[in-house]
Amino acid sequence: MATITNAHAYANNEVAYVAWEIDEKIPGCLGFEVIRVYLNPDGSVAKRRDGSDDRVSCAAWVGFKGQRNPHWLPHVSGMWPIQKLSWRDLTLRKKRDGLRRRPDDVRVRYEIRAVGDLGPGMEPAPDPTPYKARVAKKDETGRPVHDANGDPVMVEVASYTGTPRPLGYLGPVVATNDVHVTTRRGVFRSTFTNGVLAAQWLRNVLLEGDGVIEPNELIDKISDPNDPHRKYLAGDVLPLLRELFSRPGEFYLGLYELEDRELIDLLLTNSDRIHVILANTGAEGKVWDRRNAEARQALIDAGVDIQHRMFNNSTHIGHNKFVVHVPTGGVPAAVFTGSTNWTQTGIAGQTNNALLIEEPTVATVFFDYWTRMRDDALVVPDPFGAEMKDAQQSGAFRQSNYTKSTVPLGNGAELTVWFSPNTPQRKKTKKLPPDLSDIYGRMRRAERAILFLAFYPGQSGNDCIIGEAIDIGRKDRNLIVMGAVSSAQAMPTYPRRRTTPTILTTIRLANHHIRSRKPMWRS
Repeated sequence: MATITNAHAYANNEVAYVAWEIDEKIPGCLGFEVIRVYLNPDGSVAKRRDGSDDRVSCAAWVGFKGQRNPHWLPHVSGMWPIQKLSWRDLTLRKKRDGLRRRPDDVRVRYEIRAVGDLGPGMEPAPDPTPYKARVAKKDETGRPVHDANGDPVMVEVASYTGTPRPLGYLGPVVATNDVHVTTRRGVFRSTFTNGVLAAQWLRNVLLEGDGVIEPNELIDKISDPNDPHRKYLAGDVLPLLRELFSRPGEFYLGLYELEDRELIDLLLTNSDRIHVILANTGAEGKVWDRRNAEARQALIDAGVDIQHRMFNNSTHIGHNKFVVHVPTGGVPAAVFTGSTNWTQTGIAGQTNNALLIEEPTVATVFFDYWTRMRDDALVVPDPFGAEMKDAQQSGAFRQSNYTKSTVPLGNGAELTVWFSPNTPQRKKTKKLPPDLSDIYGRMRRAERAILFLAFYPGQSGNDCIIGEAIDIGRKDRNLIVMGAVSSAQAMPTYPRRRTTPTILTTIRLANHHIRSRKPMWRS
């Protein structure tokens, strides 16, 4: 009998990835039901207040042919099954019917079960009858209808249209391993923003009320610290930063962009405890640093200890975004870093990561870098927006970054940190920078797979991690090489094949080919 033979789940603190295998094609299979099961610390199934098992069917929005979901309402996967052998549970933390987020630090596992059309003797899957839902009434143009007070008129509708399709189970439940949904892993606390993953949900949010998306509606929402949708999109990043700054002691920041109102206010609240090195943003017209100007002036007015590390040219940027915490009378204890820029779009309009490393030796490595950067003072432009064509890091500062810092973390693990710039010259040469040389060496020693994420490392795969990964994969056909880059322009097929740059482009060499795929949002 054909059946599911294996199932595994993996999770960070936001999203779970579930995958399963079958031994052969399952006759009559239309897809799979995926159930999230909440667990107690001992692995037993958690109970709800009414005494029932705490089980949640993963949400599905796409029905069968002839069925329509015009209001984009969620349905259970036992009614509209998952029609592939893997699933990303995007609602692990984000509720599908509200802005309240589910808690982290929980344990779950998933149960997978094949379903097909209901026949004699089969155990029935969930009732496919549409449920009743209240939605905003819309006119013939698709815009919500408002009452005399200007509030949307709510009406009751069926959750979908079309003929219900009763399903039944084709085999037993197969459970995955247990997974811990948490930000904490050893000395690391990792979390993520939700900007891109929420694209379809966010579109529906913006259409609520007047049925149109105004030009500045999204940026206005994610710029407002009190907006509930901003908080939802920002995930746990802002709470993690606030928790860090609630600790006693001093904070040493290296920042590239500083534009977000909430984060500026957080710094101003702690103005007597922070030490900031703030770089410049790009030019608008012929004036540099317009985007940081308001925050820079606010920090100056508040008497903050600030160094203006401004290059104001197109050759150099100060791309730092980290905070070192030094407890009162102590040594560096923790460092906050990651890809999240301190802007409204970085916080709530993109998919970024944030990492808090609570390990004194690692924090000291970052603090030493901050100190070297402070000592490598640049000429401050007057006015701040003036161009500085020759501004660059000193040779001594570059040389100080030539070597890596490797910190043992216990249990055989270690963390290696590189800082930039780490080449003697300011322009690119044929000689690899030491950090890339280190990375390429590790890639060449890979035994099973090379998996990577990269933000536009170079054009057309030349002289960057993309070309190196492809070259290694072609030389070793048993090696899985797979990753994602932020722009199609980084692909080796560019510009031979004209493509519109996209938010996400994948490279896959497991099957000896290269492809790109379009995401929900274009850049």
